[in-house]
Amino acid sequence: MDLRTNYIRISLIFCVLLIYKVHGSLRPISPFKEDVHSAMFPNERLSLDDCHLRYYKYGDRNLVAPAFGKPAYLREFAHMAAIGWTQSDGSVDWKCGGSLILENYVLTAAHCTQDNGSAPDVARFGDINLFSDKDDKYAQQLRIVEVIRHPQYKFAFSYDDIALLRLDKNVTLHDTVAPACLWIDEDVRFPTMEATGWGDTGFALERTPSLLKVTLKPITNEKCSEYYSSANRKLRDGLRATQICAGDERMDTCPGDSGGPLQMKLLHNGKISPFIVGITSFGVACGISTPGVYTRVSSYYQWILETIQSKENHVRYWSLEPISCALRYVNLREYEDDVIVSKTEDYTTYDSSKAHMRMAGGDLNHKVDIGWKDGYIRRENCSGTIIDDDTVLTLAECTSHYGVPPSHVVFNAYQENFEISEIHVHPQYRENSLYNNIAVLKLKYRAIFTRAVKPACIWHSQDIPDPQVEVPGIGRTDINEFYQYGSYDAFKPMDIDLLPRLSVNSPQNCTIPKEFHTRLSRGLAPEHLCVGDRLFIIPQTCRLLYGAPIQRQIYRNDRYFHYAYGLNAFGRDCGFGEAAVAVRLVSHVDWLKTVLLPNTRDGEAAVQFINHDLKENDSCEYDYDDTEEPGVCTHYERCPKVWNDFKAKRRVTFCSSTNVICCPQVFIRRTGSSVQKNELDTCQTTYKQYHPNLFNIRDTNGFAHIVTLIGQDSSRCLASLISKRMAVTSASCAAVVSNGPSRAILKSNESIPIEKTIVHQKYRTDDKANDIALVKLSRDITPSTTVFPACIWTNLTHTPLYLRLVNVGDIANVDQQVAPMYNTDCQRDYVSRISNDRICIEDTFLGANNTCYRSGDQLVWASPDNIEINQSTSVTPHVIGFYSYGELCEEVYPAVFTRIALYVQWIRSNL
Repeated sequence: MDLRTNYIRISLIFCVLLIYKVHGSLRPISPFKEDVHSAMFPNERLSLDDCHLRYYKYGDRNLVAPAFGKPAYLREFAHMAAIGWTQSDGSVDWKCGGSLILENYVLTAAHCTQDNGSAPDVARFGDINLFSDKDDKYAQQLRIVEVIRHPQYKFAFSYDDIALLRLDKNVTLHDTVAPACLWIDEDVRFPTMEATGWGDTGFALERTPSLLKVTLKPITNEKCSEYYSSANRKLRDGLRATQICAGDERMDTCPGDSGGPLQMKLLHNGKISPFIVGITSFGVACGISTPGVYTRVSSYYQWILETIQSKENHVRYWSLEPISCALRYVNLREYEDDVIVSKTEDYTTYDSSKAHMRMAGGDLNHKVDIGWKDGYIRRENCSGTIIDDDTVLTLAECTSHYGVPPSHVVFNAYQENFEISEIHVHPQYRENSLYNNIAVLKLKYRAIFTRAVKPACIWHSQDIPDPQVEVPGIGRTDINEFYQYGSYDAFKPMDIDLLPRLSVNSPQNCTIPKEFHTRLSRGLAPEHLCVGDRLFIIPQTCRLLYGAPIQRQIYRNDRYFHYAYGLNAFGRDCGFGEAAVAVRLVSHVDWLKTVLLPNTRDGEAAVQFINHDLKENDSCEYDYDDTEEPGVCTHYERCPKVWNDFKAKRRVTFCSSTNVICCPQVFIRRTGSSVQKNELDTCQTTYKQYHPNLFNIRDTNGFAHIVTLIGQDSSRCLASLISKRMAVTSASCAAVVSNGPSRAILKSNESIPIEKTIVHQKYRTDDKANDIALVKLSRDITPSTTVFPACIWTNLTHTPLYLRLVNVGDIANVDQQVAPMYNTDCQRDYVSRISNDRICIEDTFLGANNTCYRSGDQLVWASPDNIEINQSTSVTPHVIGFYSYGELCEEVYPAVFTRIALYVQWIRSNL
């Protein structure tokens, strides 16, 4: 990618609209003030907060925000029916309400089926104001041809107050006239519901000409009975389970609302469908804060279904079930509020990326399923989150099922099982508890990361940078597809991974389903992350994937990474309506480090080992990693490598005091009068006037410090000018050029004879140990914008992330972006030991198919001269390393380079 293009893309990150994903994806956030050009990669893995560096090549680069529009209709009350009695003068007396539940059936109260001995004969739909013709464009008025009261209803009592009205024909389905669905579950979890009707606005007040709605809270029958005495002749048995109460401190339903719905709007397919929970039955005088009584629809669902089936041959047993109903009319429903971008009288614009529910697509490619061996009872719905190629995080409760541990994890993208080799359960977890519910699974073999399988990063802060998060779930395909155009064409009951969008809740606003209370003896703890949304969803729409990550895409160093805030632990309906709760990963990072990072000490353990017999400059044994260099007792300021170990809580040895530590000799920084100043120390300022612009590096045919070494037979390899007369390259480059290099070709095409070549005295051709050499030109170069020396990288603990690999092309020097790796990661692909003076690299683009290069190919970092990156920023080239060797490059194994920082003293001594 062109660096100028890259910079512009960074600046316009939230404006780019690349439509390639499914709807509803949260846009990545950018809480970090990092710049990829100055990002540093630690040479050793000391932290778990390194995913964006360690797996940089797997970061994403795309955004999404599709928009579309539709005509604006009033869809909110499309099911609402006004039920009337035609008078002798042709007018209609509208006295009750009802709900359209099928194209030719209205659900209402049984007491609405007779007035002064006569039955209602007309129903009207799509008309909000019954006494005005201004909104009659889509109104439909149909005759009622049959009244079907519940067989047990008696006008003298208030029980079984439910009826069906059959219309003379089907309504014409339209956005403004469409049936509602039925809530068939006895459990009503909704904290509020809505009642609608054209009733009186208060006791003894006039009726409203326009349809009104009021928000009511459900009230238990026990509490409601305080308002309705069993001495009431219509309630001789008191309130029954087939009735439900709801009310509000200021409002309730009023006469004229009878038969109308007590309803709840439920989310599905990016739409909102009304579900009828109750039918307005009776109450005391309205407007005085007394709850109303409603007929509970779920208690009569079977009667409703069987009654309609007896008259309509096309109605099946599933026709009125929630999912069937929701899908049948999905194209007519109003979109959820968050999707609406703008709305005028005639047209509404929508943005599908703002939908609460979406299919996961490629945004759950770090989720795995936990499996058990064939023959064992399998625990359902246990997932895990892969954080590196052989490590999966999951819930502690998912590490055992009836005492049997899981045997493998399943990568759905591979359709392959990976055997579990180790299980680490948090030491403070207790069975059936929701505290410390976390575990680590180590895999026997490493997974190969691709576009379809990538690791998630661990979020390392208690603070969440944006309140909106994605919560992995699973649910039916058909009830989650976003029907932007048309209607559904077939049921698709198969499950699919989902990523609904929810918000982080404070502990005070965390409404936890009752069934989890017994497992939270101490209530919510700081380790818990509560998420949810006030919207409820249709049953079977979404259920939590336990152990999968609550996540968000976060922009770091020019790419997007999925960060896991926590692991799904418990909740219903994926957190819609009632909260879902996750285990925060940051709360358990210290424990995770003791499991995943070598030599990491427990924070509660003794500080470190102190050898009081050793003093500064004494020899010591450094045996905490694979460093073979002898140790020397050194002041900590001169040993950044071991001091970083200490700060990362790794084990180190102190020599006699807390200021002197055992340091491998190769990592000791030379300071003070012992270091003679030369061109290496002043290169950044000496040649600053020649430095190229950050965005023009590639326009100048590569870096100005590159020289091409030519042998007697025209064989060639690359070197880097590090002073006006000296260049550095690999010893293997000097050896591969026949009889040693004879001349150097500068970027200006000038040819300078070579005076001598200095190969490291310990260079070995068999294993390429100490693979470095210096080439002395016969005369000084003349610095210019075309030719000037680079600096050498001297940092012993970190390497720049944004590296360019400059290699010999067929015609000219070409370069590509690469990134460093941990030697410990690289070592897993090699039999021979990769020592500290090596650096491994990998291509930063997925799909790269070669990591074998030529001797002398080099790693260069363009170090910005300013902290603030802008159009005028210039850069200083730094030489990081030279290619040494590689194995199985066609299988994209890492390439191994000589790390120049470990040879600074040798270079100084030979300048």
